[in-house]
Amino acid sequence: MRTIEYIVREGYTSIRACDYLRGVLGYSSRTMTTLRKQMGLLTVNGIPQTVVVRVAAGDRLCINIPDDTMKSLPQESPQVAIAYEDDDVVVFNKPSGMPVHESKKHQEGTLANVFAAHCLKKGESLVFRAVNRLDRDTSGLVVVAKHQHSANALSGKIMKEYTAIACGEIEAGEGTVDAPIKRLAPERQIRIVSEDGQHAVTHYQVLARGGGYTLLKLTLETGRTHQIRVHMAHIGYPLAGDAMYGGSLKDIQRQALHCGRVEFTNEITNKCINIQADLCEDMQKLLQKVNKPVNDA
Repeated sequence: MRTIEYIVREGYTSIRACDYLRGVLGYSSRTMTTLRKQMGLLTVNGIPQTVVVRVAAGDRLCINIPDDTMKSLPQESPQVAIAYEDDDVVVFNKPSGMPVHESKKHQEGTLANVFAAHCLKKGESLVFRAVNRLDRDTSGLVVVAKHQHSANALSGKIMKEYTAIACGEIEAGEGTVDAPIKRLAPERQIRIVSEDGQHAVTHYQVLARGGGYTLLKLTLETGRTHQIRVHMAHIGYPLAGDAMYGGSLKDIQRQALHCGRVEFTNEITNKCINIQADLCEDMQKLLQKVNKPVNDA
């Protein structure tokens, strides 16, 4: 169980606890429903209360968020490095080839299974809540919230920075791709740029080029499925190894895409967290061919 303590801020003389939690602290309706159903999950100045109790500046609110019922099968293998962990989040450095979520095709070998095993070791029962998602063959950092309030607080507020290696040598030093994306067909995973698609914006910066490849740093304004892969293919520079979107498999057998940095604030502790993860071995090997940094051009 996660216990979170707050002191009611100055300026509030008589406000219902539920209104303060939702309107000021951003608690979701789902979490509020849990607090309503179970007496004792909310205390005010050490006394169990219902969520409609009135509070004022200086009052001490304690929220007890119970553990969930674990839904994923615990599976320790393969091992996945933990880049960061606190009481509210855990950040995994996911290898390529691993799905994030379980599905009909992947009941085992997912990051959800690894998370369940990690919780089991710690004596916790938590639902897997990935705040950012990566494709199965994309490597890098995945932020997992340990409870519903953490997931809500982080939604849409994680800065993600990607490293990619594209086929071809991009001459411009930087650029932006602003092109809507949609699914090609309901039964297919492939996406395309289309005027009737969802708004999507990708920013890229060239770090190095050479050997027929370009090393890129990318950030996103939106988070569409396959966004980087679709946008780079759209401008004529598909990612190396990305056969779905026209990338060459000559030097790498999966899309050369890695989420190498995430930055976010844990709004419960007000701690700013900045995590980085090195490239996987296959991308590091390919990087040796990209031998001309843009500063030397």
